[in-house]
Amino acid sequence: MRAKRDAAPGQMSGGDIPETAHRRVYADLKQRLMSGDFVPGQRLVVRHLAEQFETSAMPVREALRQLVSDEALYDHPNRGVIVPEATVDTIGDLTRVRCKIEGAAVEWAAATISTAELEQLEHVNGAMGECVRVRAMVEYLTLNRRFHFTIYRAARSVQINQIIERMWLRAGPWLNLVRDGTMAGTGLHHHEEMIAALRSGDGNAARQALVADITDAADVILRAAATPLRVLPKARRRPDARSKRTLSL
Repeated sequence: MRAKRDAAPGQMSGGDIPETAHRRVYADLKQRLMSGDFVPGQRLVVRHLAEQFETSAMPVREALRQLVSDEALYDHPNRGVIVPEATVDTIGDLTRVRCKIEGAAVEWAAATISTAELEQLEHVNGAMGECVRVRAMVEYLTLNRRFHFTIYRAARSVQINQIIERMWLRAGPWLNLVRDGTMAGTGLHHHEEMIAALRSGDGNAARQALVADITDAADVILRAAATPLRVLPKARRRPDARSKRTLSL
């Protein structure tokens, strides 16, 4: 994880630094949540994050507090701030909502997307295919987020993008499943269908491809949610993650 300096010495007053640090910690944690860097049930420790960001504890606490307010994290009474557990019910419910909201954004984008944005989608999807070939799953997830949000921004709606971002903050940690290769590349043909539909201005076809992309991934995640002993490489299973309705990553 890249640690960034707030500013060159002398460029801002000491009173401005905590607020600036809070903004960058908050923004970085949001991106990491949406890209699947954290797993459901994982505890976020202030001291460890402060060391990673090379900052004090205060801006980290403020960022975590804001993410709890966004419902991206949960303040557990015994364990502190954690990534919410993934259950069959929450996965199924959020998947239905994502299909409706993100489907609408893709349909709108078909009427407003630019040639430059279409070329960017082609480039990103090609890079995702290369990630599958070399098994670069971390970069694959980052590119997947970039692909989708390029389309959502093309819908030219600030409001719907804010709603989608909040949904991705909840759904992103579930995508950590892709890091063992289980889902690698499964959505690339749907991406190709989306690009073709967007290029021809066919909003309905673009929506259908997006819904297929979301539901195919959700099916894999739901199967994992029914397998409580599944543990991915480099991820620790929490002692209290015993429920058969919990996705143990």
